[in-house]
Amino acid sequence: MRPVLTLLLLFFLGNIPAWAQDNYDPRKALSSEELFLKQGNTNRVIGAPGQKYLVLDASPNLGGFHRYRFFPGDNIKFRMKNESIRFNETIASVSDSSFSIAVINEALGQMTYQEIPLKEIRLVKTSRRIPFISQAAPLLPLAGLIYIGADFFNKGVDNKRYTTDASSLIVGGAFMVTGLICYKLTFSTLKINGKNKLKVLETY
Repeated sequence: MRPVLTLLLLFFLGNIPAWAQDNYDPRKALSSEELFLKQGNTNRVIGAPGQKYLVLDASPNLGGFHRYRFFPGDNIKFRMKNESIRFNETIASVSDSSFSIAVINEALGQMTYQEIPLKEIRLVKTSRRIPFISQAAPLLPLAGLIYIGADFFNKGVDNKRYTTDASSLIVGGAFMVTGLICYKLTFSTLKINGKNKLKVLETY
């Protein structure tokens, strides 16, 4: 099984991009707000100071505190109270206590705007890019399947094919469970409550 483990390790490392630190220059250092605004979606509507945007302060059971920001032009996935519809929409505008999404009426060929009060939001689905962990989320379960499959189709210590043992299942299962944890850290469905708060802030 040692050649299989070597191949799995090379496959895993080959799919993780190298991360390097830029040389630090105090004159070029950006504030935390500038760093955030520099990232992400080019559709964001970020203008003069006073631009309202959504903030989700989350304290999930898995992982530490994180602040998610949603500007006009960003995509947001959410569910409302007493509804089963899964919204996956682009934010058109943000007010003091709500945000609006564009709704296209195909029958009439018109586009209208639906206002969503923050107090009516039940769940928000979020994602965050975590170095190595986000890349590992889809790779580790695959590595676990390959490991178990290699043991099943190749001759093992008993010199028989189409058999596997408990140790192979444990190792392969550990890969899969670790991949699931990485997925949960990268993609979260957060219930809006006392721990996870959705509010409106303004740029300055």
